[in-house]
Amino acid sequence: MKLKGAQVLQILLCFQPFTVSTRTYGTSGTLVDFTDPKVQGHLDALVRMAQSCVIKVRATPKDVRAYFTNSSPVSRSGQCFAACMLEQSDVINHGKVNRELLIHLASLVNGKSSRVVRKLTSISRLCLDSIEGLSDRCQLASTYNDCLNENMIEFAFPLDLAEEAVRKMPFHLIQANLPQEIRSLQY
Repeated sequence: MKLKGAQVLQILLCFQPFTVSTRTYGTSGTLVDFTDPKVQGHLDALVRMAQSCVIKVRATPKDVRAYFTNSSPVSRSGQCFAACMLEQSDVINHGKVNRELLIHLASLVNGKSSRVVRKLTSISRLCLDSIEGLSDRCQLASTYNDCLNENMIEFAFPLDLAEEAVRKMPFHLIQANLPQEIRSLQY
């Protein structure tokens, strides 16, 4: 299932998923009002997308925490979690990065002329070099995501909100005694 509007915040790597309190966060001159219904809708959909990816790739709390704190994955399932998130958003499709969609999604929340979008426009192009020659879908997505994170560090998401997202993940559904129909969803 594609959640085309939901991935905006995940794509930016600076606004990751969850329902939050009435706080407004500012990063490097960019204010994001997480109580705004438009932003909250994207956040809620992003959480659902992440929950689906946790089940599909059997991601661990460490995998999800790394993703939502803009850290490199610590395992293969962490790499595949990044791939799942970027593929569900259509930013990566059949091993190809859709920079135009990435930038468009960022502009929906931040505005077309925002600092986030201006920097993402140049960094996303630079990060294409980091994945040249990679064919493994999980490694490709993870490497691209890592490049974006490393180069957009000033827009990183607050740790407490990332932890809140991790707490909402359905890790209990990936235990060894899962029914076959759920296990078959794995990558």
